[in-house]
Amino acid sequence: MSKQFLLEIVTPDREFFSGLVEELFVDTPTGEMEVMYHTLPMIASVSAGLITIKQNGRKMEAACSDGFIRVGDVVTMLLNACKWPYEVNEAETNAEIARLNSIIRNAQSVEEYKSAKAQLAMKFAQLRIKGVDRY
Repeated sequence: MSKQFLLEIVTPDREFFSGLVEELFVDTPTGEMEVMYHTLPMIASVSAGLITIKQNGRKMEAACSDGFIRVGDVVTMLLNACKWPYEVNEAETNAEIARLNSIIRNAQSVEEYKSAKAQLAMKFAQLRIKGVDRY
């Protein structure tokens, strides 16, 4: 039997996931990070992108925004948003991408620009988990 660890993924509006898993893959500013049983303790930034969770030999993907991961006895991810593929509406996501691109083009401040870019990365990840890869 493979070794498992407790993974908790929390967003401001819900506990997205909590359970025993074998592996976790998450995007960070320096590339993809893999977390396994007995990974050394650390805290790292999470980039908007994909999360892959291996639980009971089965892999599940979700799209996430930026946030943080704390690896210890329990692996905890604190994210601004996270969605399963079935929660993503392709038409709404495409409309949001168009709106965010407009905000980026007309940004009045660095904060407005960076916020829209971060949201845009999350929207692209949502389309990727739906199997849409035109962006």
